[in-house]
Amino acid sequence: MPATDDQEKDPFEGLKLDEDFIQGAEHKEQSARARMLSARWKHTPPQDTGWRAPVTPIRRRRRWQVPVFMVLAAGLVLASLNARALHDWALGKAPGAQAADNVQAAQAPETALPTAAPPTAADPTTPTLEHPFAGSPADAWPAGAAAITVPSAHAVGVYSASTVAEYLARAKEFLVDSNLSPDVVGGGYPSAALGLIDPLETQLVDPLRTDLAHPSAKNDPTDMFTRFNPDQARLIGSVIKVEGELSYASDGQGGLNIHADVTFVYPLQPGPHPAPWLTASPSASGAAVQASLTDTPDDWDVARSIIRRIVDFDVPDATHWQHTPGKLWITNYTPDIGNSACGVSNGYINPEFPSVANMDTATPSGPAEDPYDRSKLPDTKRQGCGQLSRT
Repeated sequence: MPATDDQEKDPFEGLKLDEDFIQGAEHKEQSARARMLSARWKHTPPQDTGWRAPVTPIRRRRRWQVPVFMVLAAGLVLASLNARALHDWALGKAPGAQAADNVQAAQAPETALPTAAPPTAADPTTPTLEHPFAGSPADAWPAGAAAITVPSAHAVGVYSASTVAEYLARAKEFLVDSNLSPDVVGGGYPSAALGLIDPLETQLVDPLRTDLAHPSAKNDPTDMFTRFNPDQARLIGSVIKVEGELSYASDGQGGLNIHADVTFVYPLQPGPHPAPWLTASPSASGAAVQASLTDTPDDWDVARSIIRRIVDFDVPDATHWQHTPGKLWITNYTPDIGNSACGVSNGYINPEFPSVANMDTATPSGPAEDPYDRSKLPDTKRQGCGQLSRT
């Protein structure tokens, strides 16, 4: 094909690789050093001297700086919004979870009395406003009315299973109205609880009303009802820990006996207007007392009152006894009140707080008792002011 003007001439055009071309090719000998090394390496190959940096594959550098900057910026925003979770994470706790030393695994409601007292933590945690049950066995207890276990009902005496179930519900309602009602616990009048007692049982109802109106050392309504003076002590939050159950049997005369054994644990802080004896020693000046009334309680100024109620209800056979249908007789009640000042009979439970001067007018005596120990009955023969091993 003839070449055009704009085409370059092929330099290998007409070249023949024949014997004359090969013999005429130029040959260049190796240098003396190259021949020496070649002969030496034929018997002794060269070794790696080890000083060279290891050879690594070259990878394309990604532009990671921009996405990481965005992640860090977002993380800072989230951390500022949830500083508590960041604090927990820094201490080795799960973000958003409460401190492990303040919370125990929740227990199921009790169905029978335990055989021993709950263990005491080796290093109990100090309660705070955020974790008022910390360091207490009640930290793992269930809360509220649902924690009071009610057994399945069957016929007893003259009463059918459904009627027994109704009276079990009323007995539980009495305990709730007496010890868990916000109005009553806050110092109010226990009208609903009194309304569940048979009005024919005047030997009980009338004295209870008198006790509420005119409390005294001999006639103290806190033997039956849990009430705190809101000016002196307030609940922390709305959670009250509860452990206990109801049981029932025949009363031997065709009627029904219901036995209740329940412990309530109340987390408390000083009220907004505590009485002077709650905030200052007897020798404090008026100015010191007035100053103490305006102080805001510290986070650690937390107390717990532990109150065990053992109550026997009776529903007699109405064919032989006068009885108001739907109402309860109370044949026995045993209170065991932990952390209430001795010798103070004002119609309220009077808890003592860490920062408050002791307001007991009676000196505690006798061996210390564990208010959380439900494996044994309270000592009803104990006189005076007892001591607690823990609160």
